[in-house]
Amino acid sequence: MVTQIWPETPSATTLQSQPSDSDVSGLEILKIQVHDYPSDWRLALLLARTHYENGNREAAVRTLRPLQRLHPDRLQAMTLWALLAQETDQVTEPMKQLNKRFDSLPAERRLKLGLLLADLERLSGESKAAADRYRNLINDNPKRPEPLLAFALLKRDQGRGDDAIALLRKAMPLSKKSGLNGYGSRDTCIALGARSGAQSTGKPRP
Repeated sequence: MVTQIWPETPSATTLQSQPSDSDVSGLEILKIQVHDYPSDWRLALLLARTHYENGNREAAVRTLRPLQRLHPDRLQAMTLWALLAQETDQVTEPMKQLNKRFDSLPAERRLKLGLLLADLERLSGESKAAADRYRNLINDNPKRPEPLLAFALLKRDQGRGDDAIALLRKAMPLSKKSGLNGYGSRDTCIALGARSGAQSTGKPRP
């Protein structure tokens, strides 16, 4: 996904490596910190993330629920919640709430949430809805490369390499201005061009 899911917080493994008076797991240390610092949303999100990565989806959902109530505008929490819903084929309700939140925002503040919604639509097989949203985000954010890059990935996945390269070329100067190193680069265009050529000649992708 284009949207960054996790905030810049230490992992449970990092917490476990910190000095401790007893042999306590990183997860238990994290639970204690969440209890001791309930106002720190980053710790709660890290705990939910750790549960998710450990395969404990129910615990991740339980941790996310109060986080959603207390910090409904945190994109990272929205993203993990939507990801959990998407994995269990229960994405309808999260999409409704995310769309409601999206519609309540002014155009200049919709970019990150819009990219998340478009990613979820793409992952759910709703390519047309995702493409329409990417186009609207491009129109509303003409100086930002992110919607162009995300749309390019969709085009690539659809086997439309030439369209993907055209979008990347539009994003390249914007990426340089915004400091997004590595996005829309010449090497990326060449790689997508190779994919496009392989598709048009019937050769397998590298």
